[in-house]
Amino acid sequence: MNPRRALIIRRRRPLGEPRAANAGATRMLEVLAEAGVDLLGPDTERTTWLLPQTVAGADLESGPDELFDVVLLGSHLVNTPDAALRTVLLGAAARHGRLDGHVLVEHHPLDWLETAAESWSERDGERLGMVDVRVDPPFVSAVSVFEVGGEVVRQPFTARVLTDDELRGALELAGLTVTRRLSPTWLEAVHAAESLS
Repeated sequence: MNPRRALIIRRRRPLGEPRAANAGATRMLEVLAEAGVDLLGPDTERTTWLLPQTVAGADLESGPDELFDVVLLGSHLVNTPDAALRTVLLGAAARHGRLDGHVLVEHHPLDWLETAAESWSERDGERLGMVDVRVDPPFVSAVSVFEVGGEVVRQPFTARVLTDDELRGALELAGLTVTRRLSPTWLEAVHAAESLS
């Protein structure tokens, strides 16, 4: 029996990828494991597709030329303020998934307009923070701060906070149907035709 294969689509880190090349992917997988997701066992072969920090539709023309059992769209890419780009990103995730596979989508919390606040965390010698938070519904703007090995990068961003209905609608535009909520920030979907069978 062939092992399951997963594609992880996420943003490239502003300070480059850490020595443990899959550290960003590992963070996502840990969150999903805590949520009891069993789609990504230890024998799953993983491929990571790193997108630039500022994603454009043209960036999605490349990437793996194969199909995967599970596709993860991470890094809150679905929360781009650009609705057309959101459709392209979800379309890319759907296009790389097998018809009988699963697409997992990470998004900002549904209540982020009420809860967005300055925050800091530290892990493995890296300090990550979010400062200068501004809420202008339906958008949250802030500056992400990355401190690694004495180097500091500040990266401003704006995210579009989506309601549950808006998330489901965006996935439907990409030919995907939500099958379940995995956690407060992850949805699972399948190809719409597969959900009818």
